[in-house]
Amino acid sequence: MNRLVLCVSIASLVLAACGSEPDPDPAAAAPKPAAKPAVPDDPTLRMAQAVGNGKPGAAVIIRYEFASKPAVGTPTELQLAFIPQAGVDAMEITVNGMDGVTLSGPLTASFAEVVPSKPYTHTVSVLPDRAGVFYLSVVATTQIGNQNLSRTFSVPFAVGTVPAQQKAAPQTDPSGQAVQPAKAQETTQKKSG
Repeated sequence: MNRLVLCVSIASLVLAACGSEPDPDPAAAAPKPAAKPAVPDDPTLRMAQAVGNGKPGAAVIIRYEFASKPAVGTPTELQLAFIPQAGVDAMEITVNGMDGVTLSGPLTASFAEVVPSKPYTHTVSVLPDRAGVFYLSVVATTQIGNQNLSRTFSVPFAVGTVPAQQKAAPQTDPSGQAVQPAKAQETTQKKSG
């Protein structure tokens, strides 16, 4: 069977080659380099995207960029870009920190009569007081018609060297030997009586 498949494949290649045209002149066949398509200069493309609360279809996309790597005791500017989607009439933004991070500057912003896909920017200063992984929460309230829709986004960032999480050491008995977990067994007994 394998020989038959091999013979049929070779025969097909030979027949296909017989009907082909001679190779064209290689110099004539060299394609001309295509002009690069014009890419709009969107400064938000280099920014990271904030993490939404898991629901698809947010009415606003939030992107962010730190002016420099956040460091303990050093204020760093955080630029936020809010990109409304179609149908959004206005936006209100609130930025919140967490323990270990001090925010300064205006922590709220309002944008009226927004244009879809146009980025609206806002800057706050972030001052971490220790190394670790932190999150800022950004609440974006969009007005669509007569309704308001609020979504919460997270802006994660690391300060300093964050050690990789280590696997927990196994439990040991008093002699120092690792305790082997036993599978639980369930038994049922009828009550007498």
